[in-house]
Amino acid sequence: MEGVNKNYEDDKVLYEFINILKLIIYSLIGIIIFCIPIKLNGQSLTIIYHIAYKLQSDVGPFIEVCIILYVTLGCIKPIIKNNKKDNSILTYIPLFSILIILSIFYGKNEIILLDDNIALLMYELILNISTVFPLSAIFITFLMNYGFLDVVESYSHSFMKRNLNLSGKTLVNILIYLCTDCFCGMFMTNKLYNEGKIRESEACNIILNFSILSFPMILYTSKDLNIKSINLISISLLILIITNLIMSRTYPINNKKKSYYIKTNYKETVHKKDKLEKAVKKYLSNKTKTNIFKSIINNLEESIFVLMKLIPNLVLVLYLGQIIVNSNLIGEIINILINPILELLTIENKEALNSFNINAFYNVIIGIDSVDSHTQYSTKFLIGTIAVLNCTSISGNMLYIKNTNIKISNKEFLISYIQRIIIIIFIYSIMYYFYKGYIM
Repeated sequence: MEGVNKNYEDDKVLYEFINILKLIIYSLIGIIIFCIPIKLNGQSLTIIYHIAYKLQSDVGPFIEVCIILYVTLGCIKPIIKNNKKDNSILTYIPLFSILIILSIFYGKNEIILLDDNIALLMYELILNISTVFPLSAIFITFLMNYGFLDVVESYSHSFMKRNLNLSGKTLVNILIYLCTDCFCGMFMTNKLYNEGKIRESEACNIILNFSILSFPMILYTSKDLNIKSINLISISLLILIITNLIMSRTYPINNKKKSYYIKTNYKETVHKKDKLEKAVKKYLSNKTKTNIFKSIINNLEESIFVLMKLIPNLVLVLYLGQIIVNSNLIGEIINILINPILELLTIENKEALNSFNINAFYNVIIGIDSVDSHTQYSTKFLIGTIAVLNCTSISGNMLYIKNTNIKISNKEFLISYIQRIIIIIFIYSIMYYFYKGYIM
């Protein structure tokens, strides 16, 4: 009997050792792939971007064919699915995106009267999404399924919950937004929500308040606006913390349910001591027997299905969205709400700032590119800060949310966007005038 018990204990120790080893190795793989920049070919990028750009360079034409194939399938599927019903004209509109993509890939922009700058933006976005997004879905398995979330939650839960109304594990999700883009970040947010690991209020909080620009885009913003990147990152980080302390407690976040999408045995835990040991025990107690290769294939398959819907909608939004965003209604709403604040704070180049805010609501890259090089430096810095922290765009999270079970209305997106801009302007102005009056 003692021999049986000894063998059982030995097997248990071996099982725990193997799983702890997996936790360490897989977590390191995920961190290195997503977060550690490596300099190759003169570019300092994370491995996931090096892989994506290598694929684009070596097999670009094949990727373009794949994009056309699954976009076509994504457009035709709803028509076939509704074959027995009366299909409205709206069902057929996504087919126009196929023509746009073909025109972009094969240099016939004049056929669809597409501006060259928008065509180039579309090409880069489509190609990047079609490579970075599936790669992220593959490697995100290492961060989500093997205990890394539990370890991070054990150390950060108290701070995150007390200050930002978020579970500690969401810190990993925020890192994905920072190291990739909003689409990859929202893929993880949606998975955490669907698996019952974060609440509806937390999912909405992350999407509305933490889907900030990634580090590569921050560097692009600072270069395009001729701002020192270290200054932009430092100021943006400080304003991000202050802004989200406020935004995580106001509408629409305080109006969201604090319930989970599904009920599971997974529970939030607060560890006051022996954090690592207890995090590992929690991981082992909740561990499933899903094979890593099966998880990777499932995530890759899910990402392809998302792209089949996302790319046609993104193309149509970028093609037609400028008309909507530049309509008098949206412009007047933003001007009426923000102009009095700009005048009160004596912000210079108000027209340039308002024009950027409208364009950034459409697409942040277009907003940045629309800024005049002669705009005053302080206003350009404010524009750069808003670009990094605005967290909402029609061609970004507002578009992706349609592919998720997370409920955020267009009205809530717009209100959150305007609130966020106003708070950022106030905080920035206080910091700027303090610096100008007491430090300079």
